[in-house]
Amino acid sequence: MKRLGLCVALVSLLVAGGCSQKKVKIGVVLPETGESSPYGSSLRSGIKLAFDKAEAEGKAPVGLEIVYRDSGSSPSRAATETEELFKQGAVIVIGGATSAEARSMIPSAEKTGGVILSPSASAPELAASSNLFFRVFPSDSLEGARAAKNLVVDRKLKRVLIVQEDNPYTHSLLPVFTAELKKLGGEIVGSVTIGRDGWEKELKDALANIKPEALYVCGYGEAILQGLLEIRGLEYAGLVMTTSAISTVDLVWRGGKLVEGVTFAATGIDFGSQQEPMKSFVVKYKDANNNLVPDLYAAHGYDTAFVALWALEGPPLQGKTDLLERLLGLSGRVGVTGPISFDDVGNANYRLRMQCVRGGKVEDCDPEPRS
Repeated sequence: MKRLGLCVALVSLLVAGGCSQKKVKIGVVLPETGESSPYGSSLRSGIKLAFDKAEAEGKAPVGLEIVYRDSGSSPSRAATETEELFKQGAVIVIGGATSAEARSMIPSAEKTGGVILSPSASAPELAASSNLFFRVFPSDSLEGARAAKNLVVDRKLKRVLIVQEDNPYTHSLLPVFTAELKKLGGEIVGSVTIGRDGWEKELKDALANIKPEALYVCGYGEAILQGLLEIRGLEYAGLVMTTSAISTVDLVWRGGKLVEGVTFAATGIDFGSQQEPMKSFVVKYKDANNNLVPDLYAAHGYDTAFVALWALEGPPLQGKTDLLERLLGLSGRVGVTGPISFDDVGNANYRLRMQCVRGGKVEDCDPEPRS
């Protein structure tokens, strides 16, 4: 459980009593350059739209200041930028686009007493590791389990070959997926590591000799595209499942025919919904982004910004304990990703659905009806 009492001893970044505070600063640390920039770009577009909307409608705190910083896709740089923002008076830093960046940012929060809201870091242990870390994104424990269930229970496919990137993301997600698959009666028939010497031949031999019923391509977007390029070249006819990391407009567009038909587990977002707040979100997003449609990460960025704004509503904050209590007490709020609330360690509560890429667009393909 979050131990709110610990925060009393942390350095407060707010003026005692709150009433004399003239500015409220929120920092945003995202990978706007480097290998993770496709995620940073989508996240920032959603975050900025939310803050712009709040300002235009007069729903932002008086004196709100948003400060953006580029992590350069470097965990160490993300940590440095985060600590500097907290020292400059930020009450919240939105960031940790990847689990590696989020993990590096947490010590900065612990050192200064700041609160981190991550819009996309998914490693299961992150939230429980600090009272000051919250995420508005499903953890790998949810995604891995849902992906395995879809293969074994929904599709009756049990023999799975892993095609993986070697990084902290896959080290977090694969154990969950593998354990759940085996529990349900599935079997991992082999593993190929993308980028390792001779991996292309290893993949070719595995497909020819093992004949898996499905492939699970586990990694970030660029590695997924690299893996799919080889898989399509070998004319594999079975099901290809991957991770939610593929779900940016940029990656799907660049992937083209490579990503057609792939499936993955993610937040069950319906961008075609005519219900609010989704209807207005899509219209405003397209207006602000040259008619570009939003993606999974833009939606989570948008909701993360509103979580920060909701926590700052009402009377001025009386310190970090007050801020944590407000975040943990959020209920009855509905974002474009669905109802938003946190469990007692800061994980957002989500129910995942299966998504597929069809005709260059991400669509819902879950066999279960929407609740």
